[in-house]
Amino acid sequence: MVKNTESSESSDDEQSYSSSSEEWSKSSDDADEIVEVNGFQVLDSKVNQVMTIFEKHPDMASDFSLKNQQLRNAYMGVLLNLVMTLCQNPKELTMDDVNKADRTVLDLTKAGFKLHWLRQKLDEAFQKKEKKREIRVRIRLLDEKVKKRKLSLSDLESDLKKQKDAALATEASFDFCDIV
Repeated sequence: MVKNTESSESSDDEQSYSSSSEEWSKSSDDADEIVEVNGFQVLDSKVNQVMTIFEKHPDMASDFSLKNQQLRNAYMGVLLNLVMTLCQNPKELTMDDVNKADRTVLDLTKAGFKLHWLRQKLDEAFQKKEKKREIRVRIRLLDEKVKKRKLSLSDLESDLKKQKDAALATEASFDFCDIV
């Protein structure tokens, strides 16, 4: 169910969720529309994201029973922020982000959201981060081995050069002046 309401028509107590970097605001002069999607009020700019979530996971909020509209909207905002966090470039996503996301999924699940699909993606993100960490450790160890072997090889090459020089010295014939 999608319902549009102009934010300029809203009362001062009606609040709208804007984005992860902004907070809930009571401003009635915002230009963005408030749209209701399945009982959650979201900014027009977030409607497609929320509708996509409900299309792919229609029962996601079936056990979510909060009646307070501000809290409902806040929880939806947290869910959207969580999804956007997991959409970050893997290089930018830190293990701290993954751990915070894990706690957030737990909180949202306790509130009544069915987020098995998000838990699965979070587990994948965790596994990727862990595998990346393991690979970095292995690369560091291999790099150290290569450096040690290069030093060892350099030492061997130096010894080889000395032995060749010594061999050449023993093969050199005497010169007339050396003998006389």
